[in-house]
Amino acid sequence: MTELSIQAETESEILNAFIKVAPFLNKLVHDDITIGIYDTEKLIINIPGNTFSLNVKSGDPLAEGDIITNAIREDREKTEMVPKELFGFPLIARAVPLHDNNGKVVGGVGLGTSLEKANKLHEVAESLSAVVEESAASIQEVSGSVAELADQVTNISSQMKEVSSGANQIGEVSTVVKGISDQSNLLGLNASIEAARAGESGKGFSVVAEEIRKLANNSKDNVTQIDEATESIQKLIAELDEAFSGVHEMTDSQAVAIQQISSTIQEISANAQDLAKMAEDTLQAK
Repeated sequence: MTELSIQAETESEILNAFIKVAPFLNKLVHDDITIGIYDTEKLIINIPGNTFSLNVKSGDPLAEGDIITNAIREDREKTEMVPKELFGFPLIARAVPLHDNNGKVVGGVGLGTSLEKANKLHEVAESLSAVVEESAASIQEVSGSVAELADQVTNISSQMKEVSSGANQIGEVSTVVKGISDQSNLLGLNASIEAARAGESGKGFSVVAEEIRKLANNSKDNVTQIDEATESIQKLIAELDEAFSGVHEMTDSQAVAIQQISSTIQEISANAQDLAKMAEDTLQAK
């Protein structure tokens, strides 16, 4: 065997080894990858990915500016990101030169890793984060409305207590007026008796006494109506107070529930941000 044929056989050993193992790499690697084996001039074999292909075929010459071409010519490892505009999803490309036993570059291996899953995960995480932020803003707005409603209910309850206090005062005044009415009626009755005893000279005074009794009776009737109205007002106020107490309890319960929902949303938001960061780190680390 000549020295030239020995050299050629040595050069092909490393390439043949990669050609034999390349079809199994997709089964051994979790990521979706494509593998290309090159000599110093052309593509020898390409193993497409499970979900994508680079649209190349055996015998295609090295392309100027391609990562595998640069790796072979510069004799060093190369890594670069392929933008998603080219294949519809981002791709990370790596290339390493291959050497014979004497250290001479005899070809190279190019490996492309699909970042479609990581990219989708990043997009979903960002979308989820945006939705969570909008939900958090809405919950915050609802929480503010509930707090404002609770304040208004508190103010109304306070005002109703003042109205109830005023109604009680009306009742007290009515009691006083009723007492005065009774005394006036008794006074008119006594005056009528005295006028009757006075005979003819007491007739004029008798008329005045009768008017006093009428006024007293009218006042008493009015006081009765006022008492009934006051009692009705107090009853309505009590019913309103009970209703507003229920509303107040409801707003307190809603405030607690909203606070719990807000805490949950904040936790989801933090997890979504962590997920987005993990996906972004995955894209950058590939």
